Amino acid sequence: MKHKVFLSWKPEKWEVELWREVLGETPFSWPQVEPQGYRDATVLVMAPPPPWLEEAVNAAFIQTISAGVHPRILEFASKRGIPVASAKGCNAAAVAEMVFAHILALEKRVCSLDASLKRGEWTPYTRETMLGDLEGKTMLIVGFGNIGVEVARRAEAFGIKVVPVATRRRVVGRWLVYPVEELTRLAGIADYVVVTLPLTPETKGLIGREFISHMKRGALLVNVGRGPVVDEEALREALDEGRIRAGIDVWWRYPPEEGAPSPLGVHKSQAVLATPHKAGWTPGAKRKCVSFAARNVARFLRGEEPLNLVSRRGY
Repeated sequence: MKHKVFLSWKPEKWEVELWREVLGETPFSWPQVEPQGYRDATVLVMAPPPPWLEEAVNAAFIQTISAGVHPRILEFASKRGIPVASAKGCNAAAVAEMVFAHILALEKRVCSLDASLKRGEWTPYTRETMLGDLEGKTMLIVGFGNIGVEVARRAEAFGIKVVPVATRRRVVGRWLVYPVEELTRLAGIADYVVVTLPLTPETKGLIGREFISHMKRGALLVNVGRGPVVDEEALREALDEGRIRAGIDVWWRYPPEEGAPSPLGVHKSQAVLATPHKAGWTPGAKRKCVSFAARNVARFLRGEEPLNLVSRRGY
C-alpha cells in the first residue's frame, strides 16, 4: 500500500522539519497546503476530531497527539476496523507541574494577595492571613499512571507524603499503590487529593458524594484527569459549605456546549482556582507529543505494531 499522512492542524516550521525527517519519502500534508488531503490519506494525525473525519474514507491508522482519544475518533475507527494510538505520557511532566501551580497558588493565596496589593491594600500579619504549608502534608493521588508518578516525584520534593490509588494493589517504584476499593477510607487522611484518572464507565463519578464527605475539612481537591470523574453536584455542595477547596483544569462541558465549563457554576466559586484545560499545553509537552506521534506513525509505515494502541474506551 502506498501511504500518505495527513495532519489535522497547521504545523509550525519545526514540526514540518520533524515530519519530513522522520517520514522520509512518505508524502504528508495539512489543511493549509491541501484542504482535502484527508480524502486519500491512509494515516491521520490529530488531537480533537476534525469536522472532516467521516470523509477520510481511505484511513488505515489514526495517531493522536493527546493522551486521551475523543469518542468520535474511536467510533469512526471502530466502524472502519482501523487501529488508533495515543500519545499518552508525553505531557505528564507538564500536567504534574500544573498540579503544583494550583496547590501553591491556593495554599499561598497568590491570586487574592496579588489582587489586594493591586488595590493598594497591605495584608496584615494575623493568624487569619497565614498561608498554608506543603511540607508535612499528605497527598492522595487517584490514578497512578504517567501523570500520577510525575506528581508523586514532585510531591516528595516538597516534603509531602504520597499515597497512590489505582485499580489494584501493587508496588510502583518505591510507592505502595492502594486498590480503588480503599479510596473512601483513605479520603480522610489526605490534605491534597489529586485526580489524574481518564474517563471510563468505571471512573465516571468515582469522586462522588461519599468520597467528598469523608475528605478532611479544608482539604484541597485538584483535578487534571477528566471533569466527569468528579461528581459536579457533590463538589459544588462541598464548596458552598466551605468544607473543601479545589483546583480544576478539566471540566464537565466544553465550548460550544451549553453550560460550559460547569453547568452548576463550579468555576465561579471563590473556593476554586479554575483554568481552561491548559495543563499539558506547553512548548515542551507539544514537542514531546508531536515527536512521539511522528515516530509512532513511522513504526506503522514500517509494518511494525504502533505503541500506545487504545481500546474503545480511549486509553
